[in-house]
Amino acid sequence: MVARLVRDPFDREDWLFELKWDGFRTIAETDGTDRVKLYSRNHNDFKKRFSPIAEALANLKESAILDGEIVALDDRGHPRFEWLVNRGPQKGTLVYYVFDLLKLGDVDLRGEPLRRRKKLLEKFLKGNPRLLYVEHVEREGIAMFAGALALGVEGIVAKDVKSPYVEGPRVTWHWQKIKNRDYQRQEKVEFHPRKAR
Repeated sequence: MVARLVRDPFDREDWLFELKWDGFRTIAETDGTDRVKLYSRNHNDFKKRFSPIAEALANLKESAILDGEIVALDDRGHPRFEWLVNRGPQKGTLVYYVFDLLKLGDVDLRGEPLRRRKKLLEKFLKGNPRLLYVEHVEREGIAMFAGALALGVEGIVAKDVKSPYVEGPRVTWHWQKIKNRDYQRQEKVEFHPRKAR
């Protein structure tokens, strides 16, 4: 599901607001065993690249399809996007911030309202330090955005609590992102050329 970019934060009944984490948007599929799929919206395989997340997903005891953001956190808990794109050993602590649940067991939840999907998701993810449920506030988007600015994160995402999950690439008005215009992403890529054989 793709969020539409809007300029200004807002307050609205029946909407919730989440922090926008600066990482790699990722879909995860589990089958209740150790078989896991982890991939980008363009279907690039992330399983080997982010193996600690894949290992955490393999411990889940029920099949599910999740949507979220893989983030590298520094020792203060701040996201460091440049650590995800750098070549070489992975820096920081990898976590998977999960904000939606598309399927649980044999039940397709995409047509269910977001509020119900998030309640099921919160219960499903309890107890795993690498798989983190994305908390939210309801109605108070302007205050949430002020908090995002104070934290120095990328922004917030506003979501209609009654909305279904609409798969991209089509953009809907159900999800809207408001970016912190002062946020500076540091994309410093370190290249480590391979030795000639």
